[in-house]
Amino acid sequence: ISTGPAYNSGMFVSTSAQILIAYGSTIPEQIGIVQDPLLVQWSDSGNFFDWTPSDTNLARNFRIPLGSKIVAGMAVSNQNLIWTDLDLWIMNFIGFPNVYGFNRIGAGAGAASKHAVQQLRGGVYWMGTSNFYRYAGAGVEVMPCPVWDFVFQNLNMDYIDNVRAMPNTAFNEV
Repeated sequence: ISTGPAYNSGMFVSTSAQILIAYGSTIPEQIGIVQDPLLVQWSDSGNFFDWTPSDTNLARNFRIPLGSKIVAGMAVSNQNLIWTDLDLWIMNFIGFPNVYGFNRIGAGAGAASKHAVQQLRGGVYWMGTSNFYRYAGAGVEVMPCPVWDFVFQNLNMDYIDNVRAMPNTAFNEV
C-alpha cells in the first residue's frame, strides 16, 4: 500500500473495525523516514489507503511506552493483541477521537518471535523467552509444561526468531 508506512515489522487486520494495523512502523522526519520499533499505526476504517490522522477519519498511531520492540500482533475476538519483547498489550477499539485504548495485560509475558503466537479455540498461546503462556480473556496465565527444563535451558537466543507455534487441533493443543 503506497500510502501506508514504508517499512513495518508486521501488520494485521483488526476484523472488528476493518482497520489495517501496522507495528514497528516508519514515521516521516525532516531528512527522510525513521523506523520506530515500538510504534503502532493504523489506517482509516474500511480504507487501507488512508493513514493520515484527521478529524474526519480513524487513522492514528500510538507508541508503546515499554520494551525495545514490538515482536508480534494478532486480531482475536473483538480485540487486538500486541506483544513486545517484554509484555503483552491489549488494543481495544474505543471510538473517536483516540480510536484505540492500550493496556498492558501481561507484564513479563512478551513473545519469543513473530510466529511464536497461535490462536486455538478461543485461547491464545505463545512462547516467551522464559515461559509458555495462555490468554483466554480472563488474564495471562503461565502454562505448566513438563518439558520446560529441556526447552528453556537449551534455548539458543541467537535463533529466537525461528520459534514457531502451531496448532494440533486433533489433540486440542499448541
